[in-house]
Amino acid sequence: LCQIGADESRSNAWQNMRGKHMGKAMDVPMDRPKGIITVNGEGIASDRPNIISLRVDIRAESNSAEKATRIAANNFDNLVDSLGRKNIGKKDIVSSNFDLGPVYYYPRDGPPEISGYRVIHTVTITKQTDPDKIGKEAGEIIDAITDAGINDVSSVQFLLDEKTVNELKKLALENAVENAREKAGVLAKASDVKLGGVVSVSESAQFSIAEPRFGMIERAGAMMPTEFVAGNYDVTASVQVKFRII
Repeated sequence: LCQIGADESRSNAWQNMRGKHMGKAMDVPMDRPKGIITVNGEGIASDRPNIISLRVDIRAESNSAEKATRIAANNFDNLVDSLGRKNIGKKDIVSSNFDLGPVYYYPRDGPPEISGYRVIHTVTITKQTDPDKIGKEAGEIIDAITDAGINDVSSVQFLLDEKTVNELKKLALENAVENAREKAGVLAKASDVKLGGVVSVSESAQFSIAEPRFGMIERAGAMMPTEFVAGNYDVTASVQVKFRII
């Protein structure tokens, strides 16, 4: 019985101590979150492009597939020689597609007939250059292409090297988070509450390139070169940030 009593005494003492400590804990004021402010932030970072990328279609037609292929190969060699005079090597001229197919003649009566063969050899020309000279050099490349007897440039793009793009991504995200913090601060002040720490952040980055625009100078014979005006390479980022209200 004494042992049981002793156990009961210790149990009662433990309950009393636990109650005192709990009482003290309950007396301590605590900052409890009163809610969440959720905002979307947007950020942008820009730089001037330093890479020219052009896609060119080399076309050739003849009455035989072999001859059409030979003409296309000769046109490609002419293009390489012409671009070489603009310090663009063969390694910067990459084939992206080669299509050889028949050309059909459709008589008024009767089935279609093969009248010849057509080759379309698509190449991409890339050159990294000084941003201050990119518009002028793009025009010079266009002129070199036409001097080679090729008149089918399907696209012109002004790009940025990968290292600089990655730096812009980071800067755009930083700007987006800062924008979200400013918005949350405005909402907190307007609501007469205090802004706490960040609960969560999620991001969705989007990237865009300003479309190249033709400059005021367009080719008018051999004396007047073609020139472009290159827009900025813009990286935009959007984030959603949740802040505590305390």
